[in-house]
Amino acid sequence: MSSAPDIHHGLALPLRYEPLSRLGQGGAGEVWAVRDRYTGRRYALKLLARDASDGAAASLVKEAVALSGLEGLGVPRVISFGKLPDNSRLYMLRELVEGRSLQELIESNADCRRCLSGLALAAEKLTRVHRAGLLHGDIKPANIIVSEESNDANLVDLGLAEPFRDRGTAARGLTPKYAAPELLAGGALTVRAEIHALGVTLGDIIDSPAAKEGLGGKELEQLSLVRARATDRDPQRRYPSADEFAAVLRGSARLRDSTVSLDGAALWPVAGIEPVALRLIRAAMDAAPGSLLEVTGPS
Repeated sequence: MSSAPDIHHGLALPLRYEPLSRLGQGGAGEVWAVRDRYTGRRYALKLLARDASDGAAASLVKEAVALSGLEGLGVPRVISFGKLPDNSRLYMLRELVEGRSLQELIESNADCRRCLSGLALAAEKLTRVHRAGLLHGDIKPANIIVSEESNDANLVDLGLAEPFRDRGTAARGLTPKYAAPELLAGGALTVRAEIHALGVTLGDIIDSPAAKEGLGGKELEQLSLVRARATDRDPQRRYPSADEFAAVLRGSARLRDSTVSLDGAALWPVAGIEPVALRLIRAAMDAAPGSLLEVTGPS
């Protein structure tokens, strides 16, 4: 396969992938929609900045490891991982999640029921992640992608994902608005801290002009109670699981029943994510340009 670059707005990609549009950009890098020239399929390519820190590189590797371990559980599948042809920037190619972020929908005053349905679906997908032994680490509207038909939603950006531990896990990165009080005080990341983030996200929806116009007074009152419990300062008073939060949300907003099956979702734990990610990042950094890394192990 040729590795000649494709130049698009200063972006050099392997020849196989045609850049289509930039989906997002931040301090650590950018995300592009690309098309596979051989298969015609569209993917998302997450690309680190040239001056990205070692921490950003480690987060990208950890996201690839986490997504690979969660394949089939409602998160985007990783296709490949590597460096650009000029060996300058790490990238990860994953399934393209079609739709708009919940943050975009809220800010554009989109139908509030579409937003509420997307949040409920994301909470149910989060339950699968939790049962697989991981905590997402950065739940917020920008990391929830809602499909155009509003019948699906997906969690993205697992670069801060952490393994579940009974006594909680140290949080590596925080978005202050969505961080639970105990996290801001240096406490551990837990399932109930992620419930808090879901509650703050619910508040973003019901405080929007669209909710004031599209929901009745009784529904707003019930949803305010859901938010209050989810964001209680005492973690033990919050909902104990994301699917319970989703069920109460659906009932309060009179949404359709869930389409997300949790049957068999007490799945395999994604164990040993830290040492695996560290070994992969070292091997990737030490690999010669054009070489391949083969990862083998038990199923």
